[in-house]
Amino acid sequence: MGRHILLTFFFAVLTLLASAQGAADSYVREADRFYQQLAYARAVEPYRTAAELGAVNEHVTRRLADCYMRLGNTEEAERWYAQAVKYLNREPRDLLGYAEALKSNGRYAEAEEWMDRYLLMVQPDAGARRSNITGFAKKFTQDLERFNVRNLDINTPVSDFGAAWLGTQEVVFSSARHQTVGVERKAALNDQPFLDLYAARVTAQGGLEDPRPLDGVNSKYHDGPASANATGDVLWFTRNNFFKGRAQRSQNGLSRLSIYKAQRSGDRWTDLQQFLYNNSEVSIGHPALSPDGRVLLFVSDMPGGFGGTDLYMCREQAGQWTEPENLGPTVNTTFNESFPFIAANGTLYFASNGHSGLGGLDVFAAEPIAGGGFGAAVNVGAPVNGPKDDFAFIIDAANKRGYFSSNRPGGKGDDDIYAFDMLAPLEQRFLCTGVVIDDEYDTPVVEAEVELRDLKGQLIASTLTDVRGEYSFAVEKDKEYKLVARMKGRYDGEQYLSTELIDRQQIVARDIHLVPDAGIWLRGALQYKDRIGFVPDATVSVVNLSSFFSESTTTGDGGNFSFRLQGNEEFEVLIEKEGYFSQSIAVNTIGMKQGVLDLNVARDLALEAIELGKPVPFRYIRWAQTGTQLDPQAKAELDALAERLTVNPELVIELAVHSDARGDAEEQRKLSQKRADALSAYLQTRGIAKERLQPKGYGSTRPLNHCVPGVQCSEEEHAVNRRNEYIVISAKGQK
Repeated sequence: MGRHILLTFFFAVLTLLASAQGAADSYVREADRFYQQLAYARAVEPYRTAAELGAVNEHVTRRLADCYMRLGNTEEAERWYAQAVKYLNREPRDLLGYAEALKSNGRYAEAEEWMDRYLLMVQPDAGARRSNITGFAKKFTQDLERFNVRNLDINTPVSDFGAAWLGTQEVVFSSARHQTVGVERKAALNDQPFLDLYAARVTAQGGLEDPRPLDGVNSKYHDGPASANATGDVLWFTRNNFFKGRAQRSQNGLSRLSIYKAQRSGDRWTDLQQFLYNNSEVSIGHPALSPDGRVLLFVSDMPGGFGGTDLYMCREQAGQWTEPENLGPTVNTTFNESFPFIAANGTLYFASNGHSGLGGLDVFAAEPIAGGGFGAAVNVGAPVNGPKDDFAFIIDAANKRGYFSSNRPGGKGDDDIYAFDMLAPLEQRFLCTGVVIDDEYDTPVVEAEVELRDLKGQLIASTLTDVRGEYSFAVEKDKEYKLVARMKGRYDGEQYLSTELIDRQQIVARDIHLVPDAGIWLRGALQYKDRIGFVPDATVSVVNLSSFFSESTTTGDGGNFSFRLQGNEEFEVLIEKEGYFSQSIAVNTIGMKQGVLDLNVARDLALEAIELGKPVPFRYIRWAQTGTQLDPQAKAELDALAERLTVNPELVIELAVHSDARGDAEEQRKLSQKRADALSAYLQTRGIAKERLQPKGYGSTRPLNHCVPGVQCSEEEHAVNRRNEYIVISAKGQK
């Protein structure tokens, strides 16, 4: 009897589980339909119900996390991403989403950990990379006194955002506050009423009052955000693709965003026109008119961008708008850029979640540059920016007051409009940061001394690492620096950095490793010969000339490399990078038991790019009046070239000798050929194969100035044309 009861119970449980699974599947299908329609608010409940019925799988977990992230509920998004990253088949997007949710919740240290894991997953061959989220958080919260920020009385519990100047005494903004009688229509995205455009008066204190709907532009779908001309009588605004009573949808049934234009006529807006580049298959919105009305910026997800949504620009020419022009990589990223605004001084303000920030959308500024376009984006920092979404920044012509939008805690609800006073101008500050690491135990070093020096050794600043082993220094653009870290019982650690691209990066990260002060270490850092910067990804090999044992490494971002060497041995160090002349350096540890050999002290570690067809002048080759003999200085210079050719066996060069225009041209050509042959012959005695050398005597046929036959010139002018040079005519990987 008991056995039958147990069997009956077992089959009942199976039936209930099967029934629950079937119900869960139906909820998942319903939620998936909403998700595909971008109706994220409506998708959440069936996904949650499916999860409660047991469908807590990768698909449901990811979809819930994504829905909550898109709805701005980053706390719930964090909860679901925390589950998604535990799956064995987790994907890079799971780690990225979790990091972004943590950052939006102000948990920067944890966000940095997961973002670093994401970077390692997407580029495993790049080695450990640091996202530096905590460093950026410190940087962007340094100047809290620069802005005075306050919430406004006109905000409501629903979404209010996107203030734009409507003349000098009013603003236009978007709001979901509209209440209808009877059946209320709501947007599927967030389950709020559709947005309408409103106008409000600017108070003497910089607040807003008397909000009222714009007559003539609001439709039954979303309207806004908007932008007006300087006088406030022409309005460009965003709307779901709805014109003259008809909605236009894309091939997959979505109602995309489009831009429309309206004219003020008394208290009403009339003469609605479509923007030339509206397209039902892509979204085009968030218009921003320049103060002179000659440039229109907008946001689009059209093909050919950098990813997500990008900012585009059209110029007004002869009454027509030019084709859209992408603002390029200084502004746009692989993520989303939106809400552009062009200030009276030409500065572009926009929102982005792709540039380094404090979480969600942050407000950035980009200065105009010569020739059009904009320079590198600068985060405007706290308190305008914070962990949540901050966007739609505008400022008055005096560059003192303005408004922005945010969904930060403490507001009236959802997105709110905030007023601000800017008390100090925006100033770009760059940082170098990193961690000091004890290599013996692979742990960060607390209270290690770190120095920032120039390449001449001059001390610029010093600091101690914090409880996480981190340090930071303020640095300037277009400079080269050396970092030195010290700890008792360890050799001094060194790193190098250059800041030629720091306006894009804003923070340069350099971790400094300390090794026990025992044994012999060889280290150095490679620089570029003809420009600022250190050379990453070069191959450095060390060969023991007794045992012929060799080991190799690649240089880091600071051009740095290091090796541990045996004592009382001789070595060859070979430095190689495709497109550059290789170098060979002899090193020995005769008589050494411990210490550090710094190649930067003993040798110029500057890599020179191979440029095909570019003449390289000999500095010390001089000829007697009709001679072809080489003096000791000339031979020493040719010895250096022979060494370069030996280390770079793929090079083929031309040896070119030129004369001035005086004397018989044919005789000069013959003499210059003999001299070129003499150069070739000497290099062959140094082991360079004849077929790699092409001697060419040009005589006076290739002058560098106006001193041709028959022209009176000074001795100095003639001397310019008397030259000896070599030219690389073929090399591996070069065309």
